Amino acid sequence: MSMDLSSLKRTAPVVYKPCVTSTNTIIKGLVPSGIAEGFTLVAEKQTAGRGRMGRSFESPEGGLYLSMLFFPKCAPEDISTLTPCAAVAVRRAIEKVCGISVDIKWPNDLLIDGKKLCGILTESSVYLGRRFVVVGIGINVNTDFSVFPEELQKIAVSLCEKTGETVGIERLAAAIIGELDTMYSLWTENRKYCLDEYRSACVTVGCDIVIICGEERKNARSLGIGEDFSLIAEVDGQIRNVSFGEVSIRKI
Repeated sequence: MSMDLSSLKRTAPVVYKPCVTSTNTIIKGLVPSGIAEGFTLVAEKQTAGRGRMGRSFESPEGGLYLSMLFFPKCAPEDISTLTPCAAVAVRRAIEKVCGISVDIKWPNDLLIDGKKLCGILTESSVYLGRRFVVVGIGINVNTDFSVFPEELQKIAVSLCEKTGETVGIERLAAAIIGELDTMYSLWTENRKYCLDEYRSACVTVGCDIVIICGEERKNARSLGIGEDFSLIAEVDGQIRNVSFGEVSIRKI
């Protein structure tokens, strides 16, 4: 298969590869070569996809795997807000292309009817004193889950399954890249520009959850989304803000 994204009106290049190890890993490895901000790698299969907390991310054919490079000029603690803003950008692109509205599970997953559609992995590092961020997105587009274990079929969903028709991966990739470009431009001016939209789409709020930090597990109640996109939760009778990367969240 091939994909032509040359019509996108942007200065940074978009590179397409049918199959890669991991789009995030490859872009991180290319940073020393001087690639430009906005450099984007798109693939339709990954052999070593990664998720949050070091977990593997199933990346079969039929999916869309896309990573974009940024050099944000901000405090390191502000970088975590890129993940929820990217979730909103992808959500907008899916609605534009497929005409369906998807939910957000705090902090980085997109869901349809409670099943996982998309995961987002944001990785930050420093090269020669300059901080860079890679935002990676993996979406089940036309994925056939019939060949996967039953437990995966129960928790995953594809756009094709929801819409009842094959979704154009090239068109979706172009829409996501455009929305990410717009998001980053707005985010550089205002870290909270999409906070209201994120809050309205987040289905984690109002749920009984389990907060998992290492080996420790605590039952909690999610109450809302903070100004910094943290999760406000009641834990052991106390209200606390749960930060990105600190925990995993499971609904009870």
